[in-house]
Amino acid sequence: MFGVLRKHPRALILSLALHGVVIGLILVNFHFVDKPAEVKAGQIQQTVQAEVVEQRQLDAMQRKKQEQAEKLKQAARKKKEQEARKLADKKKREAEKKRQAEANKKAELKRKKQAEEKRNKQAAEKRKAEEKRKVEEERKSEEKRKAEEQRKADEKRKAEDKRRAEEKRKAEEAKRAEEERKRQAAEQRRQAEAERKRKEAELKAKLQAEENQRRLNSLQQAYILAIRQKVERNWRKPAGSGKMPVCEVHVLQEPGGIILDVTFGACGGSTATYRASIENAVYKAEPLPKPGDPEIFERELKFLFNPAEQ
Repeated sequence: MFGVLRKHPRALILSLALHGVVIGLILVNFHFVDKPAEVKAGQIQQTVQAEVVEQRQLDAMQRKKQEQAEKLKQAARKKKEQEARKLADKKKREAEKKRQAEANKKAELKRKKQAEEKRNKQAAEKRKAEEKRKVEEERKSEEKRKAEEQRKADEKRKAEDKRRAEEKRKAEEAKRAEEERKRQAAEQRRQAEAERKRKEAELKAKLQAEENQRRLNSLQQAYILAIRQKVERNWRKPAGSGKMPVCEVHVLQEPGGIILDVTFGACGGSTATYRASIENAVYKAEPLPKPGDPEIFERELKFLFNPAEQ
């Protein structure tokens, strides 16, 4: 414990003071009371320990203040560095601006110098061009005189050439007209032949279509008749049935003659028992007969069931 007190002198002083106070109280109590109060050593130790804890807290606070001060110093240093960088950047921009201004000034001087040289060059070229123009005018004047003489000679020659060309043109036009007449006549014959063949093909196709339709109609009738006859063969007249009218039967099937549904159209005056006997006969006829041609297969077909024909 004394080692701790040596590290914390303030605690040592307070401890000595407390011991002095305690001894004084013992002496006072010795005079005023019959039995002096007993001071426990544990209480003194607790007091000293409390002082030590307080000192540690003070040291911790001192360290915290030092850390905060260090942080503030670092922040100030960082801010100073940033301001220095900003100042350096500003100086750099100003230097670049100044350099650019100098470059622009030099470029402008160079442009003016080049423009002056260009004007001088253009003036010299203009003088040369004027001299050349005069020489050219004289040359053209001589050429014009010769050209006029040549023109008159050419006109005379052209007039003769034109006359001959006109005669040739008329001969060629007459030839082309004759060739065009022959071509049109041949085209008319070709179109007439093509129209004749087209009509023959249309007639042949029409006759073929009519023949095919007659064949399909015949197969369709035979197909419906085969279905109706197979249903009728499987029909059993219900006992005690009354009136048995002609009924329109609607059959929904899938390829292969598999029946999916049976319903009725016009079936006036029929009973539920009668219609049920027809429906049973249809299902007994499954699979339904195949069509003579796949083209006439109908997913939904109709036929008349007439018991009078049985």
